[in-house]
Formats: sequence, C-alpha cells, structure tokens
Amino acid sequence: MPSQVTALLVSGSITRLILYSTLILSYLIRLSRLQIQAAPAYLPKSLQALIGGFDLDPNRVMDMVLSSLQHSCMASSTTSPTINALLKLLEQVKLGASLPQILGFKFQNCRAKMLTSLCRLTATLLSAGAIAVDALLPHLAPSMEKLAETTKRHAKKIEDASRLAGTVSLSHSAEQDASQTTAVSRCRYPAEGLSLPIVGIIEALLWDRRWLLVRPLLSCLEDTGALPVCGQSRLALCSMLKFAISPLYCKLTPNYLQFATRWQPSGIPLVHVGSPHRCRTFDDIASVHRLFQVLEPLCCHLHVGIASDASLVTKLARIIKYLLRPRDARGAHEAKRLLGYVILPAMSILSVNPGCVCEIWAATKQLPCCERHSLYSTWRGRSLERESVGTKHFEVAEAECKAGYHARQSLKRVANDKKNSKHVGRALAKVAHSNPLVVFRVILSQVESYGNMIQPIVESLGFVSPLALDVLSYMLSSHLADTSRHKLQNDGINIAHWFQHLSHFTGVYYRAFPQTELQALIEFLMLRLEDGDSLYLLVFNELLARMGGCEVLEDLSDAQIGGLAGGETLRREMLAFSKASKRAVSKLQEALCTPSTAIPILALVAQRHFGVNKVCLCRSCEFLQAAGVQSLQREGKSCKAAWATL
Repeated sequence: MPSQVTALLVSGSITRLILYSTLILSYLIRLSRLQIQAAPAYLPKSLQALIGGFDLDPNRVMDMVLSSLQHSCMASSTTSPTINALLKLLEQVKLGASLPQILGFKFQNCRAKMLTSLCRLTATLLSAGAIAVDALLPHLAPSMEKLAETTKRHAKKIEDASRLAGTVSLSHSAEQDASQTTAVSRCRYPAEGLSLPIVGIIEALLWDRRWLLVRPLLSCLEDTGALPVCGQSRLALCSMLKFAISPLYCKLTPNYLQFATRWQPSGIPLVHVGSPHRCRTFDDIASVHRLFQVLEPLCCHLHVGIASDASLVTKLARIIKYLLRPRDARGAHEAKRLLGYVILPAMSILSVNPGCVCEIWAATKQLPCCERHSLYSTWRGRSLERESVGTKHFEVAEAECKAGYHARQSLKRVANDKKNSKHVGRALAKVAHSNPLVVFRVILSQVESYGNMIQPIVESLGFVSPLALDVLSYMLSSHLADTSRHKLQNDGINIAHWFQHLSHFTGVYYRAFPQTELQALIEFLMLRLEDGDSLYLLVFNELLARMGGCEVLEDLSDAQIGGLAGGETLRREMLAFSKASKRAVSKLQEALCTPSTAIPILALVAQRHFGVNKVCLCRSCEFLQAAGVQSLQREGKSCKAAWATL
C-alpha cells in the first residue's frame, strides 16, 4: 500500500511537472512574439533545455510550436517577424524529420473550423522549405486515388443527368419530368470536396502566389484523374491569373486611356484611374515569351473553370486581341492556342454576358476566316449535345445539353408574326451567346425538315451576336458538306428536300445579314465544283437570287410577261420578287468580283454547262447510252442549272 501511494504521488508530480514545463514553454513562445527582434538567439537553447531537463516529448513540443505558428499565420502575413522567428526556431531545434507525420496527424484530428488555418500553416512551411510536397502527400487523407474515384463518380452523375436533359417519360408526371430537366443544374461537386486538405493547401499556396509549388500538385492531381480546381481554389487560381496578366492588361484597360474615372464623394475632385503614373506599360515586361511561360500553364490547369470569372475572360480576350494585331506578331501563336483551347470552350459554360462575348469576337475577328473556322471546328469537337457526353469536359457537355433543350423549346414558338419573332429571337439569343454551335445545329436541323420555318427563323436572328453569326456561316458550310446523307432523292434525278431547304436558307440568311463572312462559303462551293459536284450550283443560284435579286423564273404566264413592261412595283407584285438589298448586292459583288474568284467561278460553271470535267473534254453519245436515261436527265438538269447560274 505505501508503495502504491508513492507511485501515485510520483506520477502526479510528474504530471504537474509536465504541465508546469508546458506553461513555461508557452510563456517562452509568447515572450518570443514580444521580443522577437531583441533576443531571438536564446530561444533554441531554452527549448532544448526544457526538452532535456523535464524529459518532454519532442513531438509534443513540435506540435505546440506548430500551433503557435498556425495562430501567427492567421493573425499576420507570411513575412512577419514572428513567423520568420518561429520558422528559424524549427530549423535550429532540428526536429523537422517528424514534421510531415505531425502535420498528417493534425489534419486527421482537425475540426472543419480549423482546417483553413492548418492549410495556411502547411503552405507557410512548404514555402519556407521546411517540408517537401512528396513527404507530405502520403500523410493526407483522402488519398489521390480516392479523390480520383470521387471525381469520376461526380462526372458520371452529371453525364447521366445530361443525357436525360429534355427527355419526356410517358410513365412520369409533369412534375417528375420537370425535375429530370433541372436535374443537371443540381449536380455539383460534393460540398465535402471543398474541405479536403489537398484542395485547402492548393488554395493557400495560390493566395500566397507560390506557383512553383502549386504546379506539381495540380499536375499530380490531374494525372490521377482528380478534380483539382473547384470552389475556392478556382477563385484563387483566377486571382493568380489576374495577377500574372496585370502588367500587360494595365496598358490595355480603358482606364489607362482615361476613358473611365473613379467615383468620389461630393467635394473631392475626381481621380483619373488611368493615370500613366499609376499604370505600368508593356515595356516593363521582359518579353511576351516569359509572360506565356506562366500564362499558358495557368490557363491549362484552370481550363473551362475560367468561365466562373467573366471579368477574367474579358481581360484575356483583350490581351489576345492585342497580341493578334497584324502589325505585332509577338505571341500570336500562343494567343491562338489560348483562344481555341481555353476561351472558346469556357464560353460554353459562361453565363449570359453579351459584353464578354463581344470582347471574344473582337479578338477572334483578327484572324482570317479559315483560321476562325478551324477554331470553331476545334471547339465543336467530335459531336455536340448528348453525343459529346464522355468526349468533352462534363461541365461543357452539361451546358450543351441544356442549351439544346432550351433552343428546341424556343423554336416551338416560331410563327409568321413579327412580335413573335422578336420574342423568339431574344430567347434564342440568350442561349446562342454561350453555345452558338448547339443552337444553330438545332436550327439547321429544323430548317432542313420544314421549309416554311426559313423566313421566321431568319427574322428571329436579329438579336444574335456577331460571333454567333460567324459561327452560323461555319455551320452552313459544315452541313452543306455532309456526306452521310444523299443529296438526291430515291429516283436519282431530283434534289433532296433537305438540300433544297438548306440552300434556300443560305440565300435568305446572307440577304438578311450581308455583314457575315461570305468568302469562306464561296471558296467551299468552288472546291465542290472543282470535284465535279454540280449539285452545289443550287447554292450559287440561291445566293444570286436572294442577295443579287436576279432570280431566273420558268414557265411564265402571259400576265406575268405583261407585268414585266411596268415599273418595279408592278414587276415585284406580278412575279413575287422581293426588293433587292443594296447592301447585300454590294457584299456579293465584293465576294465574287475579285481576281481570284470571278474568273475561276465562270470557268467552273462553264465546264458544267458544256459537260466538261477533269477527266475528259467531252462526253460521247456512247457513254450517255451506257449510263442510262437517269444519268442523261441528271446531266441535263446539271447543265440547265449551270446555264441559269451563268
């Protein structure tokens, strides 16, 4: 019994001794904050004396020092004297071997409220070189493999919901169908993903502008298939991207030209935000190449997540516009890559923002037409809407499915009414601002099936942005070049209805919007005629008839022939002619009457008229007899169309 009492007393004294030494240690750490510049040299020796004299656990002491450093990181900046002294203390005590394990233990037992400060502490230690990223990652939970599995489940959930967007089930009620329609918007990255240690560390490093430390972490996460940029880390990456482009954008912003001023209360003079004394010029940057060494990796890691900040997209569009100027070739190739692989895909998930879209168009129109269409082809990818699920980023596929659904809902209200066309046009423009490829794919599919929708749809395109109109010119060429469908009916003589409707829509569209690029379509038609495909003469005829006002009519009645003797009003009434647009006529002349276009077109059309192709100069009667009556009729229609075009 006395021995047990003695043991209890000894254990109690030891406990009190440890508590007492702990208080002394805390006092010394607080004292170091007050006298950090006066006497920082005695702290390591005092700490080692405490550990050795009272037989303290070094890991427990390290934990207390880290707790003090954690509090200091949240209370002040990372360059404060207190933080520097504590980091030096850790280095001099030489307890850094167990630092990754201690941090991992702190992360495992950390509450949600303290996670931000702990991530800030870890970022400070990584920045100071006290620990390495490779040594820390094995002690963080969940692992990267589990993060990759979570990302795959999240992506699959969104892809499955995207495939159901707009579908109607006969076994469900209207409320259930509506819930399925809006199910895509409800699928977001899990809330617990925003509290992951790795994501928090990345965010803290980004806010400290430690890009060289963040980049390996982001690359490692992307290689494993995880989603590294989400939530607050996405905002931090956007902030770092703004910081990277600020030296160049400072010269391009309207504030620099003093077009804008900062508002001040009454009685205080206005301050010009764009004062040259406050803005750095482009000459301050060493080279554009050095800028893109940082800009490209940032944009590639952010990718479509850049759409979360419309102001950042606007700034990048203005910088790309500046770099794509004809008189300045510096960084043009890198700017095209950013435009094709970052800006345009991000526009698919961008909220409705006409100003931002106009800035993107101002940058895109600096490129020639063929390069713009190449960018649109890259943006389109293999397919659109539901067919793109699994081949594109799941957020882009989700936005495309939603855009296709809203476009079809808007087209249901199309009618031959001007008031209705304005209402439908506004609804289509809202969707086409972000996803013009999807909207015009839906529109062209409707036009190919129903010819009576051509005029109302063209009237409803008045609210569409110039970028969307340029995309429509690309989509027209793409649909006209479709080889998966036959351009002739089953009899092999008459032209298919879808091709007739599409050709008619092309003429009506370019007559209503002559400012749209026409040269690409002319070059495409010339290539098809060089290959001997005379069916595309129908598109030429529609352009000449609708834009040029020189339509060829057949089988005129006597009354119509008599009406030709009257004035323009009588001729238009008798022959159902629409008044030619002077602007459309001038644009058509500019596209056709050029040295590289006029003579080749006339030669190609003349070849079709006289039955001349690349193989031989004439066709004998024996060949026509062997080909059959259908081929003879088809050749006759081809020559007739060529004569009408001439």
